[in-house]
Amino acid sequence: MKRVLCFFIIMLLCYISKTAIVSATGPVLVIDTKYVYEGMEKSYAQGYLPTVSDGKAKIVLPLLSETVAGTLTATVKLGEPANSPFIFKNYEKQFSKMSFTFDSGTVECYLIEFSLALSATRANGNYPVTISVRGETVNGETFSQEFMLYVHINDGIDPHASKPEPIKTPSSQPKLMVDSYKLDRNFLEAGESATVTVTIRNTSNSQQVKNIKLSFSESSGDILPVGTGAEYRRQIVQGDTYTWSFVVTATATAQSKPHLATIMMEYEDGDGNALSASDRIILHLRQPVRLEYEEPSLPVRLTQGDTPTFAMTLMNLGKSTIYNALLKFEIPGLSTGGSVLVGTILPGSSQTGRTNFRVGSGVLGAVSGKLFLSYEDDYGEYYKKEIPLSTSIEKKMDIAASADAGASSPTSKLPWIVIAAGGAILLAMIYFLISRWLKLKKAREDDEMRL
Repeated sequence: MKRVLCFFIIMLLCYISKTAIVSATGPVLVIDTKYVYEGMEKSYAQGYLPTVSDGKAKIVLPLLSETVAGTLTATVKLGEPANSPFIFKNYEKQFSKMSFTFDSGTVECYLIEFSLALSATRANGNYPVTISVRGETVNGETFSQEFMLYVHINDGIDPHASKPEPIKTPSSQPKLMVDSYKLDRNFLEAGESATVTVTIRNTSNSQQVKNIKLSFSESSGDILPVGTGAEYRRQIVQGDTYTWSFVVTATATAQSKPHLATIMMEYEDGDGNALSASDRIILHLRQPVRLEYEEPSLPVRLTQGDTPTFAMTLMNLGKSTIYNALLKFEIPGLSTGGSVLVGTILPGSSQTGRTNFRVGSGVLGAVSGKLFLSYEDDYGEYYKKEIPLSTSIEKKMDIAASADAGASSPTSKLPWIVIAAGGAILLAMIYFLISRWLKLKKAREDDEMRL
């Protein structure tokens, strides 16, 4: 019994470790933000929101992947039951990859779809729904990812509506809502500013609204309005719209993710009754990718048959994670064992890629080649950089031929240092003999003088 229990614990730990490793390598699935699928009014890039009608909320989540094998299992998490607009059930389905044809081409994706039943007493607002997806890659590794969407309820009870006296309450009240919104670029970058344009609609066909105050807020503090973030409008007549444009700035330390912001609308109806409404908008924010590296170089000269070592250090100076950093070489005369996968680089850290080259025998002289550095960011966007590399390849000398050439020359048998030493000794002896002869000559001349 103990052996069986130990075996089960070991298998469980292996499974958890395997799943954690797959999760750490980066996102396996990404949302198709470009195309509008059946059941969608807008693409994700245009601000897709699930549709709400006939007491149901329909969610459409198109997922792209090149590494998933087989089907995906998707589960819906509805959050806390308190004040939830949903009727709680167990939502779980399996989905297979399907092909979809658009004007610009064909896309293969996993189209995740759920229809969520809504409570009859639901309140207006935006409610987060988490889609948990799990599956297996082509390498047999399991993975799981979560995607958060927001369901906008506008056909329920208005939680912010004031309660006027029954005698003054009209049969219907004019209502303001955000009809559409857009950012003047694909996403907001940390430390930068952008313009948000919001269209406000008076949904009433019979009543105007007046003394309107519009305001913008974002709870995390990562996105701040330039100025007060508020706007005053004297009136919006029945069925008409008003377009409000304002500038927001993302802080330098803002998190790279979709941010939920609120547009608050305070106004009065034709009888002067104070009313209010609010809608949520989603602003996609990204941290800039800052990958730096030590300038790579090869030895100035290489010899045929050598196996030099190459190393390159990559440094992530940004605040977002870098995934799938890869080094690939194209240098004539030099070959490697393949591309070098540096992998994931966390913010503020560095990784070194190493490889060994093999210098071939088919190329001589100066050679120039390229190093291709590629990587991905948090959103799966692909980056590639080309770095030039150069060196010179020399012919490998034949040791036996060199020895024969040395043997054919008598002088080559004596090292140059021996010849130099012999010359120095010879000069010293000549100097000694001349000095001795001069001394003897001087002594004879002194003797002759004395005589």
